[in-house]
Amino acid sequence: MACRVIRAGTFVGLILLFPCPWYMIAVGGLLPLPVIASYGAAGGIVLVFSLVHLVVYTWLFHLVARWIGSLARRVRLRGSIPAVLILALLLGMGAAPIYGSGENLAGGNKLKYNAYEVYRDTFAHWPRTKGSRV
Repeated sequence: MACRVIRAGTFVGLILLFPCPWYMIAVGGLLPLPVIASYGAAGGIVLVFSLVHLVVYTWLFHLVARWIGSLARRVRLRGSIPAVLILALLLGMGAAPIYGSGENLAGGNKLKYNAYEVYRDTFAHWPRTKGSRV
C-alpha cells in the first residue's frame, strides 16, 4: 500500500512540477506539463506538439514513478521517510527558479521563474468565480 502511495505521489509531483523541455521547431522553454498542455488550447499545430509532449512525458513519468516505487519497496525504508524525501525534493524543485520560455535558454538569463510564477502567468486569464450568481 505504501509503495502505491509513493508511486502515485511521485507521478503527480512530476506531472505538476518537473521542468519539461518543450520543443516545436526550436526549444520553447522548460515548463511544467500542465502549462505545455494549456498551450495546446491555441489549436492547430501547437495542439499537435502539445499532445505529443503530453503523451511522451506522461509515459516517462509513469516509468520513473514505477521505478521509485520499486526502489522504495526494495530498500524497505520505515514509515513515511520515502514520501517525505520525495515531497521535499519536489517542493524544492518547484521553488527553484528553473522555469522559463523562449529560444536560446542558455543565454540571456531566461530561466528565472519558479513553478508558482509560471502557473500564475499561464492561467491568469482563466475566469475567477466568486460564488453563485443565482
